[in-house]
Amino acid sequence: MNDVVVEHLDRLGVEYEIMPCDPQFADTAAFCEHYGIPPDHSGNSILVASKKAPKQYSLCVALANTKLDVNHTVRRLMGAGRLSFATAEETRAVTGMMIGGVTV
Repeated sequence: MNDVVVEHLDRLGVEYEIMPCDPQFADTAAFCEHYGIPPDHSGNSILVASKKAPKQYSLCVALANTKLDVNHTVRRLMGAGRLSFATAEETRAVTGMMIGGVTV
């Protein structure tokens, strides 16, 4: 986990557990099955990007057993026209993390 994230959680006093994850189990279904975590206790961090300039990004966290409503809810919250999921390259550039291992 990113040291900045850990420092922030510690300052907030939020209870958390660090779970090292083998990259081959980064897919949500594989992760849940391999580590015995129910989908309603697992979350996905997904970077969403606006399609038009100025480029905007939003990192969304959703429970693994739900779907992210990008075209309505996220678009409304961002105040953007059209959105898409950020590419793997954008995700790496913006977050410093690989898809499958993105944390807030």
